[in-house]
Amino acid sequence: MIFKQAFRVAFVALIWKQYKAVIISTLLLFAFIFVVGSIHEDYLTAVGPENIDQKTFIYKWLAYIVGIATYLGLHALRARVKPKNLTDKEKIQESKELETVGDDPFAQIRERKKLRSRADFLMEDQRKSD
Repeated sequence: MIFKQAFRVAFVALIWKQYKAVIISTLLLFAFIFVVGSIHEDYLTAVGPENIDQKTFIYKWLAYIVGIATYLGLHALRARVKPKNLTDKEKIQESKELETVGDDPFAQIRERKKLRSRADFLMEDQRKSD
């Protein structure tokens, strides 16, 4: 019972960490659509059925389109940005390592001439800058 609850909490934490930006932006999009629809409905109620201007429907749908386009644009921008700052040589090496992996997840480790950790790379970068 305790393990089941711990697994659920860990799973939710993992999903939240991985998809936090997508979840928040999607909730904001839904809130935006709800607010625009509510404002338009309130306006139509206040004006009355005899004075309804058809332009308000165009404005409502333009607001929807702008909101959805902004949402899609932000996610397209997020997908294009790479978190790593690799040099061209490192990119080529990484792509070669990924090609050789295949079904064996340890193939790239066995083929390396020298094993280095992230700290080794940081120290090397620091020596280059000094």
